[in-house]
Amino acid sequence: MVVTSKELADFSGKGTRTMNLHTAGSRLTLAALVLLAASVVAAQTNPRADQGVAQRQAANPAANPQATALAEFQRRLQGYLDLRAKLAGKLKPLSPTANAAELAARQDMLAAALRDARMGAKPGDLIPTRVADQIRTTVADDFRHRNPDTKRAVFTEIPEGVQPVINKTVPDTATLATVPALLLNSLPRLPDNIQYRFMGRHVILMDGDTRNIVDYILNVLPPH
Repeated sequence: MVVTSKELADFSGKGTRTMNLHTAGSRLTLAALVLLAASVVAAQTNPRADQGVAQRQAANPAANPQATALAEFQRRLQGYLDLRAKLAGKLKPLSPTANAAELAARQDMLAAALRDARMGAKPGDLIPTRVADQIRTTVADDFRHRNPDTKRAVFTEIPEGVQPVINKTVPDTATLATVPALLLNSLPRLPDNIQYRFMGRHVILMDGDTRNIVDYILNVLPPH
């Protein structure tokens, strides 16, 4: 069979057009995936998370951006402590001989008052994005250097399938894994009984006085 130069050119043209269509389709698919990923991130991002950081950085452009974010983190934590102290001051004082039931009732009342005061709170209200990223990186680096036995020991303590919720009170009977001491020393400091805890693969900030979840970072721990 003899193929003429015209037939060869026609075939080549069709192949080029097909390739261009596939390439265009791939580009459209990639663009759609990028847009989808961007929309998911945007939906999960709290615009308030970095407002204070941006204002601080604008006021002092020469400052280290990470130091600025950490300073804003401490300011927000102090704001939470001030709110807690203000609400606690409105509760009926405990008697010097208060029993365990009275102490628990007061804790519940304070937790409820904080939930009402922070009704619109969202993830990132206390933890700026840069600080959340620092915590992720620090935890990931710590786990990379752990041997399999110590990794298993940490994961054994962590409750599975639990999703953190802002303002939710963690029951006294719930198991929450503590952050290992060496790792804790590498994380940004927390004041006055605000605690880092593991919940599933997530890191939560828990108010130790009320056991309320005050903020959290999703998917910090590696899958296991």
